[in-house]
Amino acid sequence: MDAGRAPGDFATVLRRLRDARSLTQEELAERAGLTAKAVGALERGERRRPYPHTVRSLADGLGLGEDDRATLVAAVPPREPTASTRLPAPASPAERVEPPAGSPPVPATLLIGRDTELDALRTLVRSGTRRLVTLTGPGGVGKTRLAIELLHREEASFPGGAHAVDLAAVREPALVVPKVIATLGLPEAVETAPLDALVAHLQGLRVLLVLDNLEQVTGAAPVLAELVARCADLVVVATSRAPLRVRAEHEMVLAPLTTPSTDDVDAVAGSPAVALLLDRAAAAGAPTAVTGPDAPALAAIARHLDGLPLALELAAPGLRLLSPTTLLARLEASGPGAGPRDLPERHRTMSAVLDWSTDLLEPEEVGLFERLAVFSGGFSLDSVEAVVGGEDVVPALGVLVEQSLVLRVPAPDDQPRFRLLEPVRQYAMRRLHARGEATTTADRHAAHFHERAVAAHVVLQGPGLVAALDRLEADHANLRSAYLRLLELDRAGDAAELAGSLWLYLALRGHAREGLAWLERVDDGASDGARLVGLTGRLGLLLFTGDVARLRAESGPAVTLAGRVDDPGLTAETLILAGFGAVFSGDPASAEEMLRSGWDQGVAAGRPWVAVHARFGQAQAALVSGDLEAAAGLLDLVVEGARSLGNPFSLATSLNLQATLTELLGDEAGTAALLGEALDLGLEGRLSWPLGYTLPALAALALRVGDPASAAWLFGAAADVSAVDAVAHTFPVSRALSDRGLDATRQALDEESFTREWELGRVAGDAEIRARAAAVLSRARA
Repeated sequence: MDAGRAPGDFATVLRRLRDARSLTQEELAERAGLTAKAVGALERGERRRPYPHTVRSLADGLGLGEDDRATLVAAVPPREPTASTRLPAPASPAERVEPPAGSPPVPATLLIGRDTELDALRTLVRSGTRRLVTLTGPGGVGKTRLAIELLHREEASFPGGAHAVDLAAVREPALVVPKVIATLGLPEAVETAPLDALVAHLQGLRVLLVLDNLEQVTGAAPVLAELVARCADLVVVATSRAPLRVRAEHEMVLAPLTTPSTDDVDAVAGSPAVALLLDRAAAAGAPTAVTGPDAPALAAIARHLDGLPLALELAAPGLRLLSPTTLLARLEASGPGAGPRDLPERHRTMSAVLDWSTDLLEPEEVGLFERLAVFSGGFSLDSVEAVVGGEDVVPALGVLVEQSLVLRVPAPDDQPRFRLLEPVRQYAMRRLHARGEATTTADRHAAHFHERAVAAHVVLQGPGLVAALDRLEADHANLRSAYLRLLELDRAGDAAELAGSLWLYLALRGHAREGLAWLERVDDGASDGARLVGLTGRLGLLLFTGDVARLRAESGPAVTLAGRVDDPGLTAETLILAGFGAVFSGDPASAEEMLRSGWDQGVAAGRPWVAVHARFGQAQAALVSGDLEAAAGLLDLVVEGARSLGNPFSLATSLNLQATLTELLGDEAGTAALLGEALDLGLEGRLSWPLGYTLPALAALALRVGDPASAAWLFGAAADVSAVDAVAHTFPVSRALSDRGLDATRQALDEESFTREWELGRVAGDAEIRARAAAVLSRARA
């Protein structure tokens, strides 16, 4: 052996080069993608012949120049010829030397809200058929925590060992297997075939390996698939933000924790997301109980952070100093802060977590990710294409979904739909601002949803009503953001058109109060046409919310403005809504004039919805006047027109009004048939205003056929619809019949029975309402 090749020279050279750069063994290990244990063994001379790839990793980690790199390579002693090219024969079970037992890491915190996922994962690794399982999900969702819990729980089931291999610092797929070898503490038996050496060691052993943070080296997937195929008793669980895409893989997607469905104290206290927040707050010395005053703010914090475990953990210490309400305001402004010092640096802030993810992307993927921040609450593929403009976004969007930065969510139509978790969206928005593109992208977003709202107006009045309602409901947060952006830009006319065009959607899906608030902020800076759209929308929303006095007061200015706008269809809509106000306030003469003019202009403009509802208003006026014969003739035309129109709202409201007439005429079977069809339409389309009339009418019918308990129950269900969706049952004739039925129901039942049934009705779901109504309708038809 040459004098310059004495044992221990490599250790000396390595230590000298590390000291010259003021690095600790742990820091060098992190940079080189090795373990501190492996670096220590090399510097002590315990491992005298490192693999060439290990030497390269060390040189890269040290940032060596050519001369120092050559010195380090030259310090490696030569291998014996017989050991450098031969793979040792697998030992027999009797001869095998087992690896050091080495207990897996013990979890430092409780695993909260993951019992179902943990049970599913334990079932998979025990099955014997799923031996390469990839836990995927966004950064901070808790993949590593779940995998460590699995190791801890399943250690006894794997006598060959249960090991965690942290791949966060590994950047080359070829270094994954050597990293596993180093973590297992195996001798470096071969120079060029680390996979063979690992297979030789693992054969015959039941081993569980957790490969943590694999997303940046998914190129190693084929090698891992081969490793699992060659080691029949090996189970590998990988954590990655992207799947491996090999045939042996079983992907398990980890979603954020469930957030509270309501602000009720019990619902908030039972939410896994709030439980995690309070557990981590308690560890920081904050109070842990859910109280009535704090419950809504705690629920809002959990929802704002989208149930993302890391974001909840980072936010929790804030409860030590701040009330839940104050903490919520700070989170909405700036996001969660820094985490505990013993977390890896890449997990100490949400920005660090997401920097790690975006570093894996190509520039065009990063650009799309940042621009998606302008969407609120989710987005469809066609909206992305419209807002981004002029690009094929599908390839880049596919990568963002695969890397768990963007989540695929259920869609109301055939357009694929996606969303960013709120902490991720805030991060992307900060990057978009830093690039100077936030303003232009927000402007494109506002223009797109203004256009979509205006186009939806006519669709809502046709057979496509329910599909349009579902799509608008999915985009409600985007519509709100677009409206606010238009106001910021002093585009009052566009803001008025957006909100006014959507009045039917806002009313039918429980947003009437919000819609009125939007339209109150529209000033005189808009054009006459845009202002009329806004004023007409206000009339519709005031009608649905039962504010007849304001509806009547605002009808005059709206009708006057309509006289100056050359838009017969819009004018006709304004006139019939003003006519409804006159009917509801007891002014049939004024109502008749406006409704007749509205019908004429609606027909001339080719607006069948307007024409049907003009006739509908005339039928209401006839009922208010007590002219049942005229009402009957008009209602036949209205129901026929509504069926031809194919609009579920128009048909349901027409059937309800015809049921009011049949009730006045004492036709219980006819009333039952009409209300049964109206109920189906209302529930299927989730049409709150028609349901606000159908359910009280059904309740009154139940009393008349001898079922006061069902009457109280259905009155309770009707009250819930009115309260939740802010719709009011104010047509005078229907309201009088309903009030009479409610009073009679209270008299037919003792107070305790009435209250019990009423409360049960208030919390009933659609299926229960259908079942209860079916029993009443059956009795009425008999």
